[in-house]
Order: sequence, then structure tokens, then C-alpha cells
Amino acid sequence: MKFSSFLSTKGHHIDDTVDLKKGTLAWGIRAKNKAKTVPGFINATIGSATDDDGSLLILPTIKKEINELTSDQLFGYANVRGQKTFVKHWKEDTLSTFPEKLVERTDQLSTLPVTTCGGLTAGLSITGQLFLEENDSLLVPVSRWRNVDNIFFRNLNLREENYRLITKEGKLCFENLVEKIEEKEKTGKKVGIYLNFPNNPSGISPSFDQLKVLLEKLEEVKTSVIIFLDDAYEGYVFEKNVINHSIFPYLVDLNDNVLTAKIDGISKRYCAYGMRLGLVTLGFGKHKGQELKEQSRELLAKAARTIASSSPRGIQEVLAKIFSDEEKKQQLLREKKQVFDIIESRYKLTKEITKKNGHPYFTSVDFNSGFFCYFIVNDNKSASALGEEILEKGLGIVPFENKDTGLNGIRMAFCSIKRENISRALDILYST
Repeated sequence: MKFSSFLSTKGHHIDDTVDLKKGTLAWGIRAKNKAKTVPGFINATIGSATDDDGSLLILPTIKKEINELTSDQLFGYANVRGQKTFVKHWKEDTLSTFPEKLVERTDQLSTLPVTTCGGLTAGLSITGQLFLEENDSLLVPVSRWRNVDNIFFRNLNLREENYRLITKEGKLCFENLVEKIEEKEKTGKKVGIYLNFPNNPSGISPSFDQLKVLLEKLEEVKTSVIIFLDDAYEGYVFEKNVINHSIFPYLVDLNDNVLTAKIDGISKRYCAYGMRLGLVTLGFGKHKGQELKEQSRELLAKAARTIASSSPRGIQEVLAKIFSDEEKKQQLLREKKQVFDIIESRYKLTKEITKKNGHPYFTSVDFNSGFFCYFIVNDNKSASALGEEILEKGLGIVPFENKDTGLNGIRMAFCSIKRENISRALDILYST
């Protein structure tokens, strides 16, 4: 009997549509292989912050505390909702990044987070399953992290509806998203919206004036809207005129028809990429009683239980211990600031060079945050073909191309290029 005869309809769909030989991971593998044979090869494919020697930039305090865990703390099961001390401190840590005037309101209008095993990906999957039905519409930016498609469209089978977040000139713009919301509002049906800032792949984050266009629409929307807020890169903002924290506090207290799921994790916030711990916090459009907030949090925990039972305990114990000790906490924040400064330095040089250069095939977007710079490729050139040429010249980048949506661009991860190599990397890019 053929193996395919055992597959469900979803199994066939996943097999037919999910392609692990394409995308960021595939281009990353190709770049690593190329680096073995090409001296001086620069790998700018993966969104992990690395030191000048190519090793991961990690926070020493976390590594030290991991070594001091007891066997029970490291190997024992965690509470399915998350270790109590950890989730309490995580919310406090999140709130501390917001402007003081927004903290109390955001705290009152949101739940404690629930942990999800599998990182931020699991958080998106769990919330997608809880709040949208098969064939419900999800509005997604044309420029987006590729795994969004695997999670929402290939696995959950939601209806893909694209909006343009970035203009052809490389500027951020919410007008098209507002138009899409208005179109869906006329149907009276529930709609999901995926937001991600700093945006992967473009490296763009909004100013408050830009975000206000969306907020004004959400304040008056008359159909149910669920916002999936992907906060993977929150806080990595390098320009003063841009919102330098999650936009979550602006999405609560807008309208009782709007529910926001903030999905974040330790991968980027505390440089613990492989620990695979994500968290989900729900934010409400109007004040809710404590009972409802606890019920909604329990629902998240039930969903998490059905997928991965519970999340890794060790990293929760480590961060709970650090957050409970003011001296260790401040040391951790200093180490995090050192990583931020390294990435910011690379950003500034990348920005300086891209401002001075032009190219007949592509245009730099107005990136201002995150781990990446991004270039919109002209319609007469394929981003994938351009990526091949750049790879052969000694630089690994990731092309983003979708003929159906008009996506055609290349992403370079400056977070993983040591500063002294950035000029050479961009020389390769601009000489192609």
C-alpha cells in the first residue's frame, strides 16, 4: 500500500504545499555550504545576532544561571500555563518597555501570558486555531515572514488576503490595510489581521503618526477583528521618530470589537534562540472583569496542552531567578544593551551606505529597525535569480518572490555580519 493512502486531506495539503527546500532555511543551508569552499564568504541569511567570530551573541548571565539549575529545574515538567513566577515577571518586563502613561491601562486590559512550546510559531498556531475557522480571512502584508504561510494557510487553511504595507518607493503605509478592513467590514464577517513590527523581512517599523491611520479605523470597526501581533523583534528600533516598543498598548482599549493576541518570546528578546519558548498575551478592546481574563487565559493553556503539553521549564526557571534578583536583572539588561549596541552599529553603517547608493535592479526600503535591510527588486528582474548571482559572488542573502502577490525583493541580515564586513557585503550586492 502506498504511504500516501494513509494521509488525511490535511496531510496531503501539507505535503503538497510546504516546501523545505525553499525559503530562509534553504538559502541559509546553501550559504553555509558555500562558505566551506569560498574564502571570505559572507552569510547574511539567518536572523540570529552573531558575534564577530560567527558565534551567537548570547547573554552570559543566562548561560551562567543555566549551569546552576538543579536537575528538577532543568529536566522537570513545567506548568502548562508557564511557571508562575516566570510569567508574572515576563509581563512586568514587557510593561516596563512601554511609555509610563500606557502601562497601567495596558496591564488592566490584558491577561497574564501563557507559555507555548515551539517558540513564537506555536503561539501563532494556537491563537489561529482558537480564533479563526477554516476559510476565515486573514489579512497579511505582502512582505512577511514565510512561515506565516505555513502556519495559517497551509496548516490551518485560512483564506489568504494580502495588503500592501510597503509602497513601491519603500515607504511604510497603512492605507491599503484600512481599505481591506473596510471591504471585510461590509461582509459582516470576522476577520484576522497579522501585524509584525519590526517587520520581517523589510526591517520597517511605524511612527505613531503612521500607526494612527490604522488605529482610527480600528476605533470604529463594526465587525469582529482579531489581531495577531508578531512581536519577535520588538525593541530593536534604531531611529528616534519610530515607536521603539511593541504597538500592543495602542491596540488595547480601542473598541470592544477588537481582540489582540500579542505573541512574543525569548529568542530575540533575550538571545535564547534554540530554547523555543514563546508566550501569548491577550489584550482587550474594553475593560473586562478578572474572571473573563482568567477564563481566556485558561483557554490558551488548554490549546497549548493539546499541541505540546507544556513548555521547556529550564529557561523559565533561569529568567524567573534573574528577574527576582535586582542585581542579576540589571546585569542581564546591561548585557542585552551591549547586544543592541552591536546590532545598532551594524545598522547605522548599513543605512549610511544604502543611502548613498542606487542600483538599476533594486531599491532599498526605508528600513529603521529589526535585524534586516530589504531591497525591492524591479519587475523586470527576478529576486531569486538575483539571489543566485549574489551567492556566486560571495554573499548569502534571502530572496522573497511571489508572482501572485507581486512580492519581489531581497533581504540581507546585517545582524549576522561583523561590522568590518558590511561594506564588502554591500559592495557585492551593488555590483551585481
